[in-house]
Formats: sequence, C-alpha cells, structure tokens
Amino acid sequence: MKRLPLLARLLPSGHADQPRLTYLVSPRGVRTHRAVVSASRNTQVSILTYDEALQCSRLPAATYVFTDMDRLSPPQLKLASALHTHLRVHGQSVLNNPARAMSRAGLLRALHDAGINQFNAYRVEENVRPERWPVFIRTEGSHTAPVSGLLESWDAVRTAVEEAMESGIPVSNMIIIEYAAEPVMPGLFRKLASFRFGNTQFAHNCVHEDNWLVKYGQLGSATPELYQDDLRIVKENPYAEAVARAFSIAHVEYGRADFGLVNGRVQVYEINSNPTVGFPEQHPSRDRIEAYATFRRNYLEALDAASSGIHGKAVKLPIPLLPTKSL
Repeated sequence: MKRLPLLARLLPSGHADQPRLTYLVSPRGVRTHRAVVSASRNTQVSILTYDEALQCSRLPAATYVFTDMDRLSPPQLKLASALHTHLRVHGQSVLNNPARAMSRAGLLRALHDAGINQFNAYRVEENVRPERWPVFIRTEGSHTAPVSGLLESWDAVRTAVEEAMESGIPVSNMIIIEYAAEPVMPGLFRKLASFRFGNTQFAHNCVHEDNWLVKYGQLGSATPELYQDDLRIVKENPYAEAVARAFSIAHVEYGRADFGLVNGRVQVYEINSNPTVGFPEQHPSRDRIEAYATFRRNYLEALDAASSGIHGKAVKLPIPLLPTKSL
C-alpha cells in the first residue's frame, strides 16, 4: 500500500503551539474517544488507526496513546511496538508500551498472585480445575458478554467449552474465571472504575444493574443514597492505592480499570486500554450530574497534563518501519 505523506484529514488543525495528543486504535476502536475530540479545548486531539499511522511518512509532535493491544495479532503488536520505540527515541511522549501489554488471563493471574484479587483465572488449555466455584468462561480480546453463565462444576465447564468450540470459538482464546461479586444492596450490583492517564489517576462514575455482570448500568436502578456515594467516590477516589498497584502490574499508563468490592476488598476484573469515554450532562439525579461534571473535568485536565510540553518537528517514519522478514 502506498504511503501517504501525512493523513491531514485525520489530524485536527489549530494553533501551531497548541499541544497534540493522538489515540492509536484498532479499526474496531475508532469511536471510543470521539467525545474527547469534541470536548478538548486546550489540546488538539486526534484518533488514528495503526494502519493509518503507519501509512504516514511523518507524524506530528504529540503525545501518542497506544490502545487496543488485546485486539492486535502478534505481527501487529510487533509493528505497534516498533512504532512506540521509534516515537519515544525521537522525543515524543508515549503511553502504553505494546511490548509490555499483558493478556487478560496473564493479568488476572498476576493480580491474584500479587494478593489484589481473591479470585483466579485459568486458560482452558491448562486443564486446571479452579479452586473456587462458581466460574464462568470469557475470551481473550473480547469486551462482550462471557461465553457462559455461572458454572458450578468441572463437568459443566467441560460441556460449556465443547459447546463454545462447536460454535467456532478457539480453545486457545478461552479463559476460566472464578466468580467474585457482591451486591451493593439486595438484588443490585455495582461496578466501579478508575482511570489512569499518564501520571494522573481519577475515579469514574459507578454503574448499577440487577445482575452480577454489570456493564452499562440501568437507569433508575440506583437509590439517591447510591448516587450520593457515587459522587463521593468520583470526588475522593478512595480506592486509588489498590487500583494503582493493578495499573503498575499491568504496565498500563492509560486505561480504565473496572473493579468491584467483595468483603470490602478491591477486586479488579479488567483493565481496558481503549475504554469508551463519554461526557453526559443529563440525569434525573443532581448528584449524578455533578459526578458527571467532576469526571469530565478530571479527564480533560489529565489529558492536558499528559500532552503539555510536547512540541517540535514532525517525526519521519522509516520505510518500512520493520523489515518484512521480521514479521
């Protein structure tokens, strides 16, 4: 494919001395930060797929945020790592080193071994029986629902794995995860979240649902008291210490950690390097609206801090970035 001199249509225009920040994403991840592009006033924000970035002959001076490493193939990861190294060597600020990105199974095992998570995870290929029940099955690189519901026995696990393979899911992608959740009140579960953006960490809004697999939240499911507590969490970030350890173990410099509380302890479920970032303004709860505004302010301030001081000439990319034979 012919290399383009610069994908100007994808890079925002603005004052020459205004800092830039670029999110590098997979094709499936181009929508997640559109609200950030619109909301940022002090930093020029752009979103490029890895393919688009690698088609450029030069990339502008900027902070580059590498994301979606769990969605890249091994050859793509190698190219992303080479791009990370090239930009860093040429004086650019870079967040998330693709060469250090951990798999979902590897991260959950590391968090268990570090004493952060009480629950463990096992690759199906390991053929290891879990120590805690129930369990469920997820896949690497997927942010959709698990492959199975809660499973109470090894026979049920084997059946679920066979059914998943029959549906076309590779056994090498499947992970057995021990269940670890606790309702915040009878019949209602809460997912908490925390962002890291360079050297800054801040809490995200909680979401509530009437089942253990909390993802997007259900409007009207939380009480006024829970929204008050959500505002306190967003303002005070009370779980920062435990979550900071998880970010450090994962080698993640930008991303969102999703977690819950079980017996008062933080349990980290995943760290997403390309989370959807939105800035809603409407909600029936005034506390929720204030929590939205607090998160928006914290996120944009962290973005500006991560991109400050990045100036200079565009960085020329070698052709090719890696010799073809190295892939």
